[in-house]
Amino acid sequence: MSRYPYTHLFWQSEHSIVIAGPHIQVLDTNTGDVLHSTAKCQEDRITSGPIRCAALSDCGKFLATSGDDKKLKTWKVDDLKLLSSRVLPKKPTYIIFADKKDILVADKFSDIFHYQLHPGSNESSSGYTCDALSSHENPSGGELILGHASLLTTFLVTADGQYIMTANRDEHIRVSWYPQGYTIKSYCLSHQKCEICFCNSYSFVSPGMLISGGGDSVLKLWDWMNGELLHDIDVFSAVQPFIAVRVPKKKRERKDEDDDIEPTEGNAKKKRSTDDGDVDKSQDSAVPEGQPGEASTEDSEVVFVVHRVASIPSLAPRIMFSEVGATAIFWFSMDNNYETCIRHEPFHKPIIDFTLEDDGSVWVLLDADQSSQGGQSCKDEGGDSNLVEV
Repeated sequence: MSRYPYTHLFWQSEHSIVIAGPHIQVLDTNTGDVLHSTAKCQEDRITSGPIRCAALSDCGKFLATSGDDKKLKTWKVDDLKLLSSRVLPKKPTYIIFADKKDILVADKFSDIFHYQLHPGSNESSSGYTCDALSSHENPSGGELILGHASLLTTFLVTADGQYIMTANRDEHIRVSWYPQGYTIKSYCLSHQKCEICFCNSYSFVSPGMLISGGGDSVLKLWDWMNGELLHDIDVFSAVQPFIAVRVPKKKRERKDEDDDIEPTEGNAKKKRSTDDGDVDKSQDSAVPEGQPGEASTEDSEVVFVVHRVASIPSLAPRIMFSEVGATAIFWFSMDNNYETCIRHEPFHKPIIDFTLEDDGSVWVLLDADQSSQGGQSCKDEGGDSNLVEV
């Protein structure tokens, strides 16, 4: 049986939800016992591949998921009952609940479509529909909200439901009216690398301020109503020592000038064989083998990407964020002069996801399969710790 790592975490006071590969688990928040799991369900209820996007409704009763099978599935959290399954036009990149009955889905063609929580007659129809402004047909009757020219990485709707903020891979943040997404309010343009996360809170400094992060070494504070950059918050120096997961360096293929080349028929060229007549082995065979997921320091590099930014509602203006491949979680408070002091809590294992309680407690999802940083272990008597309360 295949084993999948946890990728998503949704905390609630009674029931919490974790997602691993194609499976969903509902846990008792107090004891950690598994109450319901799709691993025990019929095969036709399970997505054909890993769940890439997931969102929990504000009431905590409904879960929306989608993956490589391009199906938007809605679940009832109490018993993991599958309420509906709708075909999406393209693979999704992000899902949110806009309110109690609306689901918004962004796809790889940079469009955002609106779906009702409970499909109506127009959505349940099997006929394909195509909006005059959309770039492709929609098999489930989704309503086009807006589109970008570049891949959408994340988006959110303001608390009052009047605006929708979208970020794409071209480092653009756009503020549009909702649901009239064709009416643009402002742009926030200053990022040098693609934005992947927002802070979904507008009260940590004032209702008109937004914080965003991505591949840049800073978090950016915006007056999003006017598209004005207020402050850059340098976080790279505080985060870099805790980045444990590195990526292999990209190597460009090149021809060695000393290689012996001999002409062949048809003006083609081929490399001369060795003296023994054996064919040259691939250069890849010369690379030393290592453990899966590990790379030597010489052949790898640090990639700085902010994974998630959130605020603690009861402790505003305190901001918390995580970094891809980092073994610590970071937070800071901000005064009226934008002075910050970044603090951290180490876990010695890469952080996959985190979620916040109303009282300021933090639940952190760890990659238990990764070796501990600096040789330190985070194992309890019962084994590796996947879910930690701070």
